[in-house]
Amino acid sequence: MTFDGFSLQDSNYIISDVVYRTIPERDVVMDPIARRPGTKLTSSEFGTRTITMRGYVLGSDSSNLQSLIDNLHTNVTRKKGGTLIIETGRSITALVRSIAVEDPHYTQSFVPIEIQFVCPNPFFYGAEQSLSWTIASGTASQQMTTTISGSVFAEPTISFTSNGSTGQTTLSGIKVLYDSTGETTTWSGTGATTTLAYGSAVAFNYAEQIITEDSVETEPAGVFPRWEPGSTTFTTTFSGTTQGGTLKIAYQPRYL
Repeated sequence: MTFDGFSLQDSNYIISDVVYRTIPERDVVMDPIARRPGTKLTSSEFGTRTITMRGYVLGSDSSNLQSLIDNLHTNVTRKKGGTLIIETGRSITALVRSIAVEDPHYTQSFVPIEIQFVCPNPFFYGAEQSLSWTIASGTASQQMTTTISGSVFAEPTISFTSNGSTGQTTLSGIKVLYDSTGETTTWSGTGATTTLAYGSAVAFNYAEQIITEDSVETEPAGVFPRWEPGSTTFTTTFSGTTQGGTLKIAYQPRYL
């Protein structure tokens, strides 16, 4: 159990109780419907997650205890944010809302503590998952199947990297269709040539809702849907003629 690399579970910092699996409340927004009974749901996003830890700080004497508490404040309390790891393989971005340090009169070597973290992004994240496909030269459209891990939606990055090293391909556009909803996101060639250069990459970043050609952001067309967990198919369509390359999907699974 660590926060930004600082251990919260060792011989000095002993966490005995953690409340972190409680599902964050949904921020439900409803608006009235003109001349009709009831309301219309307009938003139901998950809100901020709160994580509470209770335990002890154990020192060898009063001076050591004071140093341990100072170290806790230096490495945890004062920071404006950090990576909190409670379970192996999952992490969440958090910051400290409060730390309560009791001062029992009967001891000078340990004190009970309670730490409350707040997580503006309420999801735990797993290690990045990725899968690649080889796109043959001349391919006009290809459907791919993958499995989205996690317990809630993912927002992947889908990238196409053209083969070769110099010159321009005849590839002038890429459209990604999320088959489950029928929603599409499209890149169209930009610049003086309006085609993709050999060795260049187009990336559809669903989390940031942007498309980049190499490192240059371009104007996207369409929408960036959320990819639900489970078996998923998506179809990539190439405008012009593709000279071949590699298509890759990468994302971090999200968990409630």
